[in-house]
Parts: sequence; structure tokens; C-alpha cells
Amino acid sequence: MFHVTVTGGTLPQEEIDSYIFYIKKKYGTVLPEHLEIILEVDGDFVNIRYNPPFAFHAYRGTDYLVNDAEKLNPSKYAELQDKVFNTID
Repeated sequence: MFHVTVTGGTLPQEEIDSYIFYIKKKYGTVLPEHLEIILEVDGDFVNIRYNPPFAFHAYRGTDYLVNDAEKLNPSKYAELQDKVFNTID
């Protein structure tokens, strides 16, 4: 389970839950277990940071994009598993 830290003030639990819902909606329903979500209260604003930062991946099936590999059908998921990813040196 990921960990949530609030800095610079306090937030009610329902507001924290709404930020978690926003993050899951934006980046996919499955978040890394080692992820720490940092909510920085700055007056009327809240900055959302992640530690460690994680990259958002879009998986392309035929002519559509999904933000979570679990949403791919079984054949496209198997194709993704067999794919050899390039490394950046």
C-alpha cells in the first residue's frame, strides 16, 4: 500500500481520499506499492508530489491508448509481455 504524507498544514481525511481518487483516475487504478504521495499544503492550494517519482506509461493496442496494462485484452497483454523494450543509455 502506498503512503500519504501531508506537509505544511492539515487536511481532512475526505480531502486526502479525493486526492488519492484524482491520482488513481489520472495515472490508473494500480499505483506502485512503494509510492509515497506527498501533499504539500500551500495556503488555498495543494501540491501533489510523488516519492520516488514514477513515469506514466501509455500502452498502445491497435488504435487505442490505455493507461493501465490490465485494461488490455488477453492477446494484447500477452503481446506486451513478449515485447522487448529499448533501454536508454
